[in-house]
Amino acid sequence: MKLITPEQMRRIDREAIERIGIPGVVLMENAAFQVSMKAAEILTERNGRRVLIVAGGGNNGGDAFAVARHLLAMGYSVCVYTLSPPDALRGDAAVNANILRNMGFDMELLEPASLERFAQNCSQADLVIDGLFGTGLNRDVEGVARDAIECINQHAACTLSIDIPSGIDGLTGRICGSCVRADYTVTFFLPKVGMVQYPAKAFLGELTVADISIPYALTDNMETCELTEGEAVLQILPPRPEDAHKGTFGKVLILAGSSNMPGAAALSAQAAYRTGTGLVRMAVPQDIISVLAARVPEAVYAPMDSRCGHMFCEDNNGLRKLMEASDAVLAGPGLSCCEDTYELILQVIQDCRKPLVLDADALNVIARNDTEVLSRLKCEAIITPHPAEMARLLGTSIECVQSDRIGTAKSFAEEYGLTVVLKGAGTVIAGPDGRVSINPTGNSGMATAGSGDVLAGMIVSLLGQSVPPYEAAVAGAYLHGLAGDLAAGEKGAASMTASDISDRIGAAIQALSVNK
Repeated sequence: MKLITPEQMRRIDREAIERIGIPGVVLMENAAFQVSMKAAEILTERNGRRVLIVAGGGNNGGDAFAVARHLLAMGYSVCVYTLSPPDALRGDAAVNANILRNMGFDMELLEPASLERFAQNCSQADLVIDGLFGTGLNRDVEGVARDAIECINQHAACTLSIDIPSGIDGLTGRICGSCVRADYTVTFFLPKVGMVQYPAKAFLGELTVADISIPYALTDNMETCELTEGEAVLQILPPRPEDAHKGTFGKVLILAGSSNMPGAAALSAQAAYRTGTGLVRMAVPQDIISVLAARVPEAVYAPMDSRCGHMFCEDNNGLRKLMEASDAVLAGPGLSCCEDTYELILQVIQDCRKPLVLDADALNVIARNDTEVLSRLKCEAIITPHPAEMARLLGTSIECVQSDRIGTAKSFAEEYGLTVVLKGAGTVIAGPDGRVSINPTGNSGMATAGSGDVLAGMIVSLLGQSVPPYEAAVAGAYLHGLAGDLAAGEKGAASMTASDISDRIGAAIQALSVNK
């Protein structure tokens, strides 16, 4: 599903009005009708009749005024508070406010003196409808508007937000000081990118995307993000012919592990096999092979020289041959952060000509020394940083990365000509060609050691099966999250381990096929 920015939505509205010829007041009426139908559905379920509506001074408030009219016509008891005096309203918002006034309906101005009464009405209402601010808000909410939001959160039994919960930045998902915690949200045309990012996503409640008769073709020439859907992932997954052999499904090389972190290598290899790889070759320190062979007996092992428990490479030609014999390469999980690891990763960057995934300690040693080495890559590459690793690569703070996850991933991908998988809630996948996807699957139980190693193994598996890098990253992230959701459903989020995620990769792939 396409995701659009608030600015793109403004352009689409303008084109629908000015070029297509749909009056703005008609679009507002369509939006209000959709919200009214959802409100009536909620009230029926709750056996309720009393509605409190709070309206801002812009188009979001205009929608709210029109919703009030529809619900009055349906016979509901409606109370309306407005943030702006009716005489101060302009455009289509003023039109709908004036219709209410012409009907003899009185609205109360939201001001400090009315807040106590507003709070009381919130507590008495069966449904509070939030129409204070729309998706274009990007400043902190202050004054009586913030007080109203806090009243709604404290006193409302059930809340429906129009377009977006008031107080959320529709571009970044940032909370602008305070925001409505909605039980339901009805947005229009397409979701906005901020809605599927955290922390905003946690405040939307049940999201309905409503058609308001704007032609969807208006997005055809726009650069939009995508919210990954299962059907699209199913189309990415490679076929499994019945007459195949292990070479059909790719040979991957995994450079991973150290004496302190042998499990990282094992988790990556297991995940690669469970995602369909025909053969996994593991280049690991020779002194941990016996440990790994007990956990991953299916793998082929290439013993590497070790020093102080970590891998180092004096035989550059040997490593080069290992990469040449593979269909895809993963480097990084559990390697340890030291100069030997950096020299190893430099060689990989210099000599690898196969699709490459750089994860974990590969990224850490690059960030510690020189991020610009990524510009020397001679192959298609994917990096899989979590926010702290991304911050190290950029020489900035985690807070800065998290404040604009899409922009951060997109600009880095385009600068270095690779695919970025910026992990976390709502993982962002950005390609070197400007494409961006946001992953909707996953849960808090996946914030556990080794989860990233599983994801890296899944992605390299798909690369080895000839899936292009961007698509491999999109599909890998979706399946990883889906496997995590299956694990959480069985064990509970608090009790999950990375192995639980890996063990359910097959079930996740099957679930996609069943739901086709």
